[in-house]
Amino acid sequence: MAENNLEEHIIASGPFRWGAATDKGKDRETNEDSFIIEAEAGLFLVADGMGGHRGGEIASNIVVEDLSVMIETGLHRIKSKDPRSVRRVLKKAIIEQNEHLRLEGESESGYKEMGATLVALLIKESRAFAANLGDSRLYRLKKGTFTQITRDHSIVSELLSTGKIQEHEAESHEEQGVITHYVGMEEKAEPHIRSFRLKKGDRLLLCTDGLTDMLDDTAITEILSRPDEPQQVCEELVKAANRAGGHDNITVVIIDWSGRN
Repeated sequence: MAENNLEEHIIASGPFRWGAATDKGKDRETNEDSFIIEAEAGLFLVADGMGGHRGGEIASNIVVEDLSVMIETGLHRIKSKDPRSVRRVLKKAIIEQNEHLRLEGESESGYKEMGATLVALLIKESRAFAANLGDSRLYRLKKGTFTQITRDHSIVSELLSTGKIQEHEAESHEEQGVITHYVGMEEKAEPHIRSFRLKKGDRLLLCTDGLTDMLDDTAITEILSRPDEPQQVCEELVKAANRAGGHDNITVVIIDWSGRN
């Protein structure tokens, strides 16, 4: 797991600053969230473990550790780094990781039905690639506008997208929090993947649902809009989620893009 680093990275991936914070929250005995940051590769991964205390912790650690290697290896193997090729690498790595974790859960050293949600961000030059399974999310704050980039794999999200329920019904829906896709599932994983051009001043937020279940978009935007270093803002978001109840583990990673675009 990467150490927090406030130095500006001006490397092949482009210029950015980042910070990260994680906390077990007020109600949980252990922290089943994991994150890893490979700054030189421009790769950021956050996972939220499932399957009980020990199983969830193991699952999320396996996902971020193994997937970071798989993605970097896949990128080294392809000749063209065009967006379509990079998206294929991300998709292939996540599908393979899903199968690996499923098999690990069935092994003697694993835990039955362990799994993890995942959100991944890869920065290549001035383009960002986002991928997710489950309800861990990536947001973009661009010129004061706060937008969710990832798409939740959950029953409530599917009901919203098909118009079967309205936004005001989502929070209190009986299936709230039930996800439909995750790393370690029996079926073939189908990650949501998209890419977009970064603009100077963009602030990106990766987080687990321990943040978004406690704070609404307005509260997150208010803190995220502060002109502080990414690390300080990460810590403020975690504190705010705990003040609001802290019912789950909380993990946040923030990247500030300072490129010319």
